[in-house]
Amino acid sequence: MSVEEVLLHLVEISRKQNSISEQLTARQDRLEQQLRQAARHHPTPEVSAHHHLTKLSDLDDIDAYLHTFEVIAEREGWLKENWARMLAPFLTGEAQRAYFSLETPKNEDYKALKKEILARMGLSTISAAQQFSQWSYDEKQPVRTQAAQLSRLGRLWLLGGDPSAVQVAEKVIIEKMMRALPRRLRTLTSMRNPESLATLVEAIELAEAHIARDNGERAALPPRRVSAPWRPVEGTARPGGRPAVPSPMDEPMPTEPTTHSTPAWTAGCAVHRNIPPEAPTHKVQLEGKTQTATLDTGSAITLVHPKTLKYHHESKGRIPITCVHGDTRHVPARRVTIAAKPGSWRIEVGVVPDLPVSLLLGRDWPGFDELLTHHHAPSARSKKKNKPRAHRDRKPALMTTESDRGGESSISANLYFDLFQQITAGGDFGRAQREDETLKHCWPQVRIIDGNERLPSPHPLPHFIVENGLLYCVAERRGEKKTLLVVPRTKRETVLELAHTHPMAGHLGAANTVKRIRDRFHWPGLDGEVKRYCQACDICQRTSPQRPPPSPLIPLPIIDVPFTRIGMDLVGPLPKSARGHEHILVILDYATRYPEAIPLRKATSSAIAKELFLLCSRVGIPTEILTDQGTPFMSRLMADLCHLLKVKQLKTSVYHPQTDGLVERFNKTLKQMLRRVVAEDGRDWDLMIPYVLFGIREVPQASTGFTPFELLFGRQPRGLLDVARQAWEQEPAPQRSVIEHVRDMRERIDKIMPIVKQHLTEAQRAQQRLYNRPAQPREFHPGDKVMILIPTTTSKFLASWKGPYTVVERVGPVNYRVRQPGRRREEQLYHINLMKKWVAAPGHLVAFAEETLPVVHIGEQLSPNQKAELQALVGQFKDVFSEKPGRTSIIQHNIITPPGTIVRQRPYRVPEARRLAIDEEIQKMRRLGIIEPSRSPWSSPIVMVPKPDGTLRFCNDFRKLNEISKFDGYPMPRVDELLDRLGGARFISTIDLTKGYWQLPLSEDAKEKTAFSTPGGHWQYRVLPFGLHGAPATFQRMMDILLRPHQPYAAAYLDDLIVHSESWEEHLSRLRRVLLDLRRAGLTANPKKCHLGLAEARYLGFHIGRGLIQPQQNKVKALQETPQPTTKTQVRAFLGLAGYYRCFIPNFSSIASPLTDLTRKGQPERIRWTKEADDAFRALKKSLTSSPVLHAPDFGCPFILQTDASDSGLGAVLSQVHGDEEHPIMYVSRKLTPAETRYATVEKEALAIKWAILELRYYLLGRKFTLVTDHAPLQWMATAKNNNARVTRWFLSLQDFNFDVQHRAGASHGNADGLSRLWSGWAGLSKHSTPPLNTLLFLRRTPRTRTTLRGGECSEPCNTTSPWAQIHTSWISHQPRIAHSWTSSARERYKLAPHRRK
Repeated sequence: MSVEEVLLHLVEISRKQNSISEQLTARQDRLEQQLRQAARHHPTPEVSAHHHLTKLSDLDDIDAYLHTFEVIAEREGWLKENWARMLAPFLTGEAQRAYFSLETPKNEDYKALKKEILARMGLSTISAAQQFSQWSYDEKQPVRTQAAQLSRLGRLWLLGGDPSAVQVAEKVIIEKMMRALPRRLRTLTSMRNPESLATLVEAIELAEAHIARDNGERAALPPRRVSAPWRPVEGTARPGGRPAVPSPMDEPMPTEPTTHSTPAWTAGCAVHRNIPPEAPTHKVQLEGKTQTATLDTGSAITLVHPKTLKYHHESKGRIPITCVHGDTRHVPARRVTIAAKPGSWRIEVGVVPDLPVSLLLGRDWPGFDELLTHHHAPSARSKKKNKPRAHRDRKPALMTTESDRGGESSISANLYFDLFQQITAGGDFGRAQREDETLKHCWPQVRIIDGNERLPSPHPLPHFIVENGLLYCVAERRGEKKTLLVVPRTKRETVLELAHTHPMAGHLGAANTVKRIRDRFHWPGLDGEVKRYCQACDICQRTSPQRPPPSPLIPLPIIDVPFTRIGMDLVGPLPKSARGHEHILVILDYATRYPEAIPLRKATSSAIAKELFLLCSRVGIPTEILTDQGTPFMSRLMADLCHLLKVKQLKTSVYHPQTDGLVERFNKTLKQMLRRVVAEDGRDWDLMIPYVLFGIREVPQASTGFTPFELLFGRQPRGLLDVARQAWEQEPAPQRSVIEHVRDMRERIDKIMPIVKQHLTEAQRAQQRLYNRPAQPREFHPGDKVMILIPTTTSKFLASWKGPYTVVERVGPVNYRVRQPGRRREEQLYHINLMKKWVAAPGHLVAFAEETLPVVHIGEQLSPNQKAELQALVGQFKDVFSEKPGRTSIIQHNIITPPGTIVRQRPYRVPEARRLAIDEEIQKMRRLGIIEPSRSPWSSPIVMVPKPDGTLRFCNDFRKLNEISKFDGYPMPRVDELLDRLGGARFISTIDLTKGYWQLPLSEDAKEKTAFSTPGGHWQYRVLPFGLHGAPATFQRMMDILLRPHQPYAAAYLDDLIVHSESWEEHLSRLRRVLLDLRRAGLTANPKKCHLGLAEARYLGFHIGRGLIQPQQNKVKALQETPQPTTKTQVRAFLGLAGYYRCFIPNFSSIASPLTDLTRKGQPERIRWTKEADDAFRALKKSLTSSPVLHAPDFGCPFILQTDASDSGLGAVLSQVHGDEEHPIMYVSRKLTPAETRYATVEKEALAIKWAILELRYYLLGRKFTLVTDHAPLQWMATAKNNNARVTRWFLSLQDFNFDVQHRAGASHGNADGLSRLWSGWAGLSKHSTPPLNTLLFLRRTPRTRTTLRGGECSEPCNTTSPWAQIHTSWISHQPRIAHSWTSSARERYKLAPHRRK
């Protein structure tokens, strides 16, 4: 075969192959098309459904969900017989239960399944018809949305079950006819649920027959016991002939607007018109008020009348009550406390408005049987004495006829009938006046009796008169002379209730209530009693629009590392976007203010955790997360996530989002920006979030002054404005290498971060200054009753005062744990701004009141078992922990005076405005047994001194008595020794005696010497009063005698006891022994001021514990807030207060030197303020917040003493080494005398060693210690001791001490060297020294107001609210009262100073 033939053959073969390939390709295309068509008609439903459907959730509309499913099924071509099987996996909740409730054949029918699901969800044809009829247009909703909703309701009502046009028209006719029927006929007809016109006609005929038969039966009933129709409960009228108890099937038409059904009422139940005399009754306490309870053995539940309860009692829903006729009625339920002789129990009671008695006690009260056996029937005498009155014929509202009422409302309907009955009951008002102890002083002052002048005229105003046996007060009111009836104590509550609580009084304030009463009545202390009554008014406390002042703002710490602390919050739910998002997760960095906003479909913990992980992948894992207490943030998942990532979860207190105010303010900004950029339908807001976030991130933040972009990335991003500028400038962007970019970024961050911190600090100060203008510091204690401002159950934006609740403990500076029984959480943490103090009305004392344990502060660090043991110990000594002062028998205070000498001073004239306060204080002291009436010839005047809170303190001016009485020089404990003993203790308990001086009795001879006079009489003390110069010594002597067996572990500074131990068992045993001795001595401790089982405690102005000693911050606050002094006296006062804590301030004297120069002799009283003095003034105020903390000495470890001297003073530092660190224990220094300044340098160094060792001999004697100094002074002392007598004395004085000398170069000897350069007017004042008296009493030498204490006249003390007076008050409050051997003039001024009453 030739080559040409071969080529032709190959070409032919190739052509055939191409033809075959084309045929195969065409066939393959046809087969694929057939397969696609087959797949379209026969899909795989399970696979396809999961691509188009989501599970049914609680937020989905079931009708819309099923409609969506049908649309998808028709579009995808799914077979209808498979619809039910395909829908089943996506059902949840009630819809899923509907599927499983159907039998096997029916649950595969989609129509049957849909009908069952809609019926389960309450979307039947009847409900759709009713919703269709009630539909109304809402202007706030889009028109399209409302049209679609109305269309859906119409289709569900009219087109359910694919009806024909005739059936649709028939449904409309049935609805129209049903609405036209009478009410009763319509009710009976609707019970048969007619679905066609024929069934409707049949149902109407049957209903008419039923009504005719029912009317015939009613005509044959016997007549009722009461001629008039029965009144329904709540006073609503009821037409005659209506059934007494509505049928449960009495439902309105589907399309009829819903109406509120009338409350159920008791039918055919006969009650007594009058309470039978043989009915057992007993006096009980209902919520603190005395009530007469009727005991009913046939009642299984206790019932009360609403007038006996306050409206604020927590509601517990409604409870059913069945009477003897079988009729059931639901009445409101309340939780109340009922107390009687058997005990006190809190039970649930029913509130019945038409109850014929105030309280019907049933068998559900636990003490019912015991009370029934001791009930008292009315005696014959009481029956004869109590004449029948109109109110004895009162009838319950249920039984009163129109003729009985005479067209007026029943008298029992008046909630204040009992009050008016007390007024009109009469009684001997004059006898009550004469028997009233509070009016005893009025009768001797009567000037006119029945027109006869007892005392000669003219009669001053006010004065007392007697007319017809009644006592009156004649006083001037608004320029007129009026005769006011004097009200005894037994009638005052009635007057107060009529003048304030009654609806005609209107709950006006105390001032208006006083004006209303003062025009008609008078009694001693009227103004104060009215004020207290109005403050304790329950309704006024709950409805008062005035909130307590906010607590001062506490700024959050400034965060300087990005994403160390982030704040998180949820915004929403918002209108659902086109992508199904309804919430926004907001995350904000506290360091850079960089915001993140992430749209979420559901606000669940899993969704938040997922987005949080994505954020951590970009910026790292934060250290702290601050959130509110929302459910997604408080879930177990979030807690586990934070625990896994070692993230500290911080929470704001409930209803106080201000803690996370940064995030809350950003939420507002974000919503405002989204509102301005979203489209009209509002369904694209989630798409606009990235755009608005960019706008926020590139704008400088108000607090930092820089943009979040700059602080996070170290550069300013390129935005739209940059694009526009570059386009207009047409200049290429500068090119930088990576190294240059990193270097510039670091330099920029290092430069701007200090500026940012400064800006944040200034912003916080400005915000704090603005916020604190109306703020006032407030404080609550465990056991206090408080009201809580919390949202109502209907709306979280409407809040009301709830309570009262009990404070359990203080958690942090402004948060308190509150016990709130009856709420979802028994205990909750609240911010102080949501709390206000509950003022309780004075209750009635009952012998069977429930006994409660004293509320004592217990250390928070203790374990639950340890706390339980302490609580049990407190329970064993309930008599010791009491707010009532005890009376000891250990010792008596005696006042020794020269024979024949008597102090008799005229009383100071008392302003009229302060007489009330004096009377109240006298009555209080008489009730406590502190004073008694006196016939003593001695008399000292009284002085009312204003307290910082505006109230008055009752003080006695015993200056003259103190001048002639013998001084007691019993020593007081050294504060430094007490602190050294306590600093290393593991467990500390502090006990504060209740008004300590008042527990120490006076001798019989001393009582008459304490006599004093008031406008109301002459009195004398039975116990130790405040103001006697021998009082501290006597009291300290008593405490030393009491604690002598407990010296190793207990001490007392006056009435402040402290018990310390190293182990818990030892501490519990020691505390029990101390409390047992307090009981034997008859002393009591104030439970509110006692702190047991603490690791750290506040004692004598110091914060001690865990081996540390620190200045107490609230005590040095006055120092830090001191204004600039202007006089020499004020400079001395400032130095005296700062010097009390000089042991914490290194270089105190050198810092204070410019200030002490101002106090030198010869300097003017009006000082010249220099820059050096101002720098020293500010440095001392700042030093206490930045100085090192002193450690308590450990006497088992060696001490280190460093000394040095300068040209002006000596200095030393005592320290110890713990671990690898040297901790200071005490700083001491003193100024050199003029003679010592002329010593040679080596002599000064030697003097420093000698002085420091002797000054600290309490720590060093008998122990080996290390002296750190250079060797020259000791070598010089050794060589010069034979040539210099002074050096010889120094050298000999050190022979009792055992120490090693350690050389330290002068360059590294800075701490003692700095102390040696001190110069201070307070030289030698160390931690255990007492500042000079002149500083303590500087307030007595400052310019006074118009009058002063001289010549026996009353003074107006100087302004105690001034800053300098606050320094004095703070100084007095933490400086112990010590009786030193002062001069008589100094002692005199000190005794006059008002002391803090214990």
